[in-house]
Amino acid sequence: MSGPRAVFIVKTIIETPDAITLTQRASYVDTRIVLPQLPPFPAQLLFWQEGHSYTGDETVEIHTIGSPVLLDAVIATLLATSERIRLANPGEFTLRAFLSGRLDLPQAEAVLGVIDAADNADLKTALRQLAGNVSAPLSAVRMILFETLAQLEASLDFAEEEIPTISEQALQQTLTEAFEHIDHIRKKITHRGIAEGKPKIVLAGPPNAGKSTLFNKLVQKDAALVSPLAGTTRDYLEAEIDWDGIPVVLIDTAGIGGTVACDLDKSAQTKAQELLKQADVVVYCHKEHAAGTPTSKTIFFQTKTPNDPLESLIKAVGTLLRRSPDYGMLANTALRCRESLIAAGDSLSRAQQLTDASLVALEIRNAVNQLGLIDGTIHTEDLLDTIFSRFCIGK
Repeated sequence: MSGPRAVFIVKTIIETPDAITLTQRASYVDTRIVLPQLPPFPAQLLFWQEGHSYTGDETVEIHTIGSPVLLDAVIATLLATSERIRLANPGEFTLRAFLSGRLDLPQAEAVLGVIDAADNADLKTALRQLAGNVSAPLSAVRMILFETLAQLEASLDFAEEEIPTISEQALQQTLTEAFEHIDHIRKKITHRGIAEGKPKIVLAGPPNAGKSTLFNKLVQKDAALVSPLAGTTRDYLEAEIDWDGIPVVLIDTAGIGGTVACDLDKSAQTKAQELLKQADVVVYCHKEHAAGTPTSKTIFFQTKTPNDPLESLIKAVGTLLRRSPDYGMLANTALRCRESLIAAGDSLSRAQQLTDASLVALEIRNAVNQLGLIDGTIHTEDLLDTIFSRFCIGK
């Protein structure tokens, strides 16, 4: 039960109502439930004060004998105590948690993801989103833009006053960094081809560097052809696997930088370059030494000794995946966020080209509002109805 009179009402059906004491932490009472025309039966009750429960309201949990007849009798008795008591609507507890600020919108969607999880991979994705990994990075960008907007509007409203103003250089730097961050997430959502929502790990490197051998070891079967001749892999292969507890798509690509003998070789390398741009993490395979400078999403892996254990590689890639701002995003959340990310990015892109400060402020405000639609800071009744109507139970 959740609501302002939850504790008062539950006191009417238990044997020891005076034993209930509300504290800032959950309170526990071992008692018996007394219902009309039934002998008393044991129950354990947990109580939360307003502001400390899942919903944010005063809340009571009743734990008792798992008999459907008894449970129905408890519910019927509680409903009969007042006309203001009713069964919760689908998703209402989570909706109340969102409205009271206990959860943001992606976290609320993750509750449904936990309920609907079909396997451990789905459950892990939902739990990570419930932990806040989706909205936290975007909320940080929104806060930076909001502070920038406040400075910009203050300089417009109080042009005659001596107040600190944001420099053109600082403004452009903020706009550029925010745009790049938002555009990065948008592209990752847009390019989720196979296995929507799962991060992509791309195996790259020169021809005959051992990529396909590594691919077979990671998928634990002979999925890719292996040969000492360079250029064996001309098309790309993909497989869904569990990487350090994270459901991912592993992709084996053609060698990059080798001899281009025909149009087929050229097409294979072009496709490999496209996949590299879509990758969440790139594992660059090499036999002797790696050329080039590692980027934020590249890990070099020497394949000279293919029988060596892969623990260090698996751990390093897992660490990069967990740092990804949209890592573990549920498909429904990604679909909902996509249009807002596009609109926010477009506004920031226009803002970088404008010289009129008032128009720049207008575009920044639009970007802030679009990001607010993602975390639920800004919401409409239709949006909430769409999300929470998918819940099949009160939770």
